[in-house]
Amino acid sequence: MKQIKPTLLLLAAVLLFSSAFAQTPSFTPKGSFSLDLGVPARPKNQAFERVLEGLLNAGVDYRYNVYKGLTIGAGLKYNFFTINPFAFNNNDIGGGMQMPGAYLHVGYEKFTTERVAFSFSARGGYSLLMAFNDSCRVVHDGQHINSTYFLEPQVEMVMLTDKNSEHGFSMVLGYALYFHQFQSEDICVSTISELLPENYEGITRYWSIGFGYRYYLGRK
Repeated sequence: MKQIKPTLLLLAAVLLFSSAFAQTPSFTPKGSFSLDLGVPARPKNQAFERVLEGLLNAGVDYRYNVYKGLTIGAGLKYNFFTINPFAFNNNDIGGGMQMPGAYLHVGYEKFTTERVAFSFSARGGYSLLMAFNDSCRVVHDGQHINSTYFLEPQVEMVMLTDKNSEHGFSMVLGYALYFHQFQSEDICVSTISELLPENYEGITRYWSIGFGYRYYLGRK
């Protein structure tokens, strides 16, 4: 009996909390402007991971609340990676790759309290892959430009600065997939030492961890 009582009390507490949680009035915005800034982490394929280091994964968009938290929108995205000189055993090598793009957004956002919301979404679109370094300046007289489609699911927790505020800040976790298989030619070199053909297999992808800002429309 002693073992049953704590379980019953815990269950009762959960039910009471859930009931109070459900009765809490929450904000339903008409739409929002969103900005997120993250750092790319654990990129793949293996060649991409070895050659490039992520510095920035950013997006800005407008989201319209279609129906009870279902949102659609459109925005712009920008990524920046630098070349890792240790991949070439040459500390003097520099340059990088920037990835500007445009996307459509679809997601679901729910305010669970007056100040806290959770968002599950995906953004997908078209991006340029623009490499710049000394080799690209020689071979292409500037940047080497490629292009591809991308998809990035995201999970986000937003907290308003005040329960009556239009402003919110968030933590964002995303996983970006670029439907392009990174090759040495993407950075204007014929080969990269110590990399095997199988190291180039697989599309370009990476995790992104960062923060965001949201301005909500429809606050009365």
